[in-house]
Amino acid sequence: MAKEEYAIGLDLGGTKILAGLVDRTGRLIARKQLPTYAEEGEKAVIERVLSATHDVLSTSGINSEEVCGVGIASAGVINSDSGEVIFASNLGWRNVPIGTLIGQKFGLPARLFNDANAAAVAEWLWGAGVGTRNMIYVTVSTGVGAGIVSDGRLVSGRDGSAGEFGHISIDWNGPPCRCGNRGCLENYASGTAIENAARQKLASTKKSGTNRILVEKGELSAKEISEAALAGDPFFAQIVKQAGFYLGIGAANLIYMFNPEVIVFGGGVMNASGLMLPEIEKSMRDRSISGLANEVRVVTSQIGVEAGVMGAAGGVFESNF
Repeated sequence: MAKEEYAIGLDLGGTKILAGLVDRTGRLIARKQLPTYAEEGEKAVIERVLSATHDVLSTSGINSEEVCGVGIASAGVINSDSGEVIFASNLGWRNVPIGTLIGQKFGLPARLFNDANAAAVAEWLWGAGVGTRNMIYVTVSTGVGAGIVSDGRLVSGRDGSAGEFGHISIDWNGPPCRCGNRGCLENYASGTAIENAARQKLASTKKSGTNRILVEKGELSAKEISEAALAGDPFFAQIVKQAGFYLGIGAANLIYMFNPEVIVFGGGVMNASGLMLPEIEKSMRDRSISGLANEVRVVTSQIGVEAGVMGAAGGVFESNF
């Protein structure tokens, strides 16, 4: 293939670093995953990012001269123009010029994307949004975020931080959020919110059945709660469905603002989509003008855990992103 047919995608998260070499058709040619170990500090994390990038090039047999650029997907507040992570709480980073560092190391153009925006690009190019011009990707994991494609272009905002969907306020008098606002959607519908809701309910509820076992084992992660809910535990199913209800309220706001054709839900919490998606859709349609909401498809991600890597590479390929 010609040089312009390959790009490197990097997904930089609080728990894992995922690197991949992607071609223009969306084929993931090689991948490498490493733990982030953010607690070891910025320098150690950057070294692992560079190591993972070098590994995918070595594994694929493709020289860096054959690659058109590197796309980096990161959570947190970013400046896409300068390639700088301004603040990322999951990494403990402030003002880290990760794009510049990677670009200089490999002699390639480097572009920095918000992780939800990158995943939106992947779904639009190769996943659940193929064939649309107006699509929203919502990621539900530790936090909540969104990537918005409007009229075939990524809505990135002034510096690449558009789509902070988790911090829209759905209750002006709600609990304080780490962002400084009150009543943010993320406080009601994220993996963290599910964990907090379970702990609060368990503190005042008779602990029997599955929930008693989880308490004894100390496993109150969103993953364990979702697995128990999917296995039929009504206590945890109610908590998971409640998160879906709140996501539907947020999705109604997205419909009014962006008039999408499809809303794609992804992220680890959506592993319980069998319980959550019907609640999301019902809540969303109950709160939307039927003429708008009835034309919107609500689906789950087709790309999955590699959406950040794929989308970061896709953003290098697509000049309008």
